[in-house]
Amino acid sequence: MERVPRSSDRMCAMNTGKMSLSPRKWASARHALVGLVAVVIAVGSPIPVSGQEANPRRLEDAMPAEYAARVREIAREAREAGVPPGLIARKAFEGAAKGYPPERVVSALDAYAGRLREARDILGPDRRPASLAAAAEALRRGVPRDAIRSIAGRERGARDLAVPLIVLSDLTDAGVPTANALEMVNSAMDRGTRGDQMLGLSAAVRRRMRQGADWSTAVDEVRRRAGTLSHQRDRQSQPSRRPDGATPVPPGSEPPHRHRDGG
Repeated sequence: MERVPRSSDRMCAMNTGKMSLSPRKWASARHALVGLVAVVIAVGSPIPVSGQEANPRRLEDAMPAEYAARVREIAREAREAGVPPGLIARKAFEGAAKGYPPERVVSALDAYAGRLREARDILGPDRRPASLAAAAEALRRGVPRDAIRSIAGRERGARDLAVPLIVLSDLTDAGVPTANALEMVNSAMDRGTRGDQMLGLSAAVRRRMRQGADWSTAVDEVRRRAGTLSHQRDRQSQPSRRPDGATPVPPGSEPPHRHRDGG
């Protein structure tokens, strides 16, 4: 029979710098993380700071107290810089759930917080947390600041930029030059492409490249197909045209026409 870890065992592991979480607690942490990511990406709603601080023992359940204190310090510094601290907490729990050593989690959080501050400087102060997180990830994946700023400049205000930035990052990561990836994303935004459809564009480009197409061929094919589908949707959404004030005439009710035989 498998021995159930006792609380004293967990404290001992914490004192030696190792994490010891039960399978149930690991599963719970992963489930909570997936839920938080889904909510942030789907609706762009911020994670309440009070929700992260409601239970002061949560971080200590995931890592030794000294590292948990450092995580809170990083989150506090992020808040002072205008970055939602919930993003820091989420990343901390993500690292803990994946079983990374706490010192590695803290080191990664330092770098992540720096990218979030840089993303806020690029996007502006009124962006949603999901947009900031996507911009920080784009920076990590090598997307130039100017490209991120270009997308932000096209959508003023608090509109969620997470999906366009994710697609830009995916295309760049796949080997599409930044200028061409940016042009594809901007074109999709101009057409009012939905988020799920925009994500499908980068997925289709990647799929064609895996099939052996070079990036230029893959991008051209996907853009042409997307343009055709967009045109078809526009035509289907247009109402039938008739003169203003005219009412439809049932078939067979038209007045009779006099035919001439030429005489």
